[in-house]
Amino acid sequence: MKKDWVIFAGCIGLFTSGFIFARLLAQFGYLPAIFFKWEDKLDIGTIFNIVAAIATALAAYAAFRSADTALSAAKDSRAFARIQTYTSHQQQFDRLLDECQAEMGVAFFRRIELYDKIFPTNRYSEKPFTSYAEAALARRWANRYDQLSGLVESDVAPDDEGIRRWIVGCVSLANDMNFTFKEPSEGQIWFDDSVYSFFDHNPAKPLYNLAETVHRLARFGLIDISPKRVFKRHQPVFLAAYNDFYQRIKDGLTRHSIR
Repeated sequence: MKKDWVIFAGCIGLFTSGFIFARLLAQFGYLPAIFFKWEDKLDIGTIFNIVAAIATALAAYAAFRSADTALSAAKDSRAFARIQTYTSHQQQFDRLLDECQAEMGVAFFRRIELYDKIFPTNRYSEKPFTSYAEAALARRWANRYDQLSGLVESDVAPDDEGIRRWIVGCVSLANDMNFTFKEPSEGQIWFDDSVYSFFDHNPAKPLYNLAETVHRLARFGLIDISPKRVFKRHQPVFLAAYNDFYQRIKDGLTRHSIR
């Protein structure tokens, strides 16, 4: 409001100064006196000139206010449209996570954080909105999954420590995608009898959930990444080693436990 009054006063001052300056020029002979005849008393023409100058100043001020209002309205409209787009996109993302939870039995946490990981610029109005996911992040998830599935498909059987690291790697990748596996109601491996693993006698289900989650998140972000789903027929050597590891835990032959 203070800014508006300053501009208004400036307009009045500008036109008043111009009027007085022109009258002075006429008085000293630099302009035809017929146009600017100085009188001791204000005549109708002089009053008309003053009123016209003030009216012109008011018109200039009104034009400025109109342009300023239009600019503010345009900015507000763009901001509102951006908020609507962001909200709608995030709601669609939430529905995707709900579907994943219902179909795979996983649980997503800190959903807004996950959205911001995948679409890091969308929450900032000064940055462009995009429906494309952060490609480097999606590829990093896919590469980590490929490493985990590669061990499963290997012809070399892992030892106990290799299996433990593999389980930890699966849980770590899930955490990076802000979800946890469904905790088994019984038969879960507890490392060192103190740290739960989310893994029971069947390692195929968590691995499948990782592949499916990577694929669905990337697809939502319009990126074509489809990790290979590894099933039991692809992992005979790994499964034999895993089953032996699990059985020896049950038999109390390791420092881990089954609950």
